[in-house]
Amino acid sequence: MARIEGFRVRNYKALRDVTLGRLWNQRNEEPLSPLTAVIGRNGVGKSTLFDSFGFLSDCLRLGVEEACDARGRGGFERIRSQGVTEPIEFNIYYKEDNLYPDL
Repeated sequence: MARIEGFRVRNYKALRDVTLGRLWNQRNEEPLSPLTAVIGRNGVGKSTLFDSFGFLSDCLRLGVEEACDARGRGGFERIRSQGVTEPIEFNIYYKEDNLYPDL
């Protein structure tokens, strides 16, 4: 089974550049734990962070264009951070457990 060790999102709604855990080029950082709590004041992007996972899921299931419009997102221009011309970017770093250690 795979375990997500890090996640980065750029230019998705209010999330200009957020990294949780470690990525492939940040091996010295601590990975996400099996139970990660996200806490913060109202309006700082907690729900947006979780919607970004839903957006990725919708992209894989429905395709990118449909995912931009799904769940009331309102299309690409509404989900890309305001005032930004760069693309929305996601990085997911995960580690696959060794299912067959004798091979």
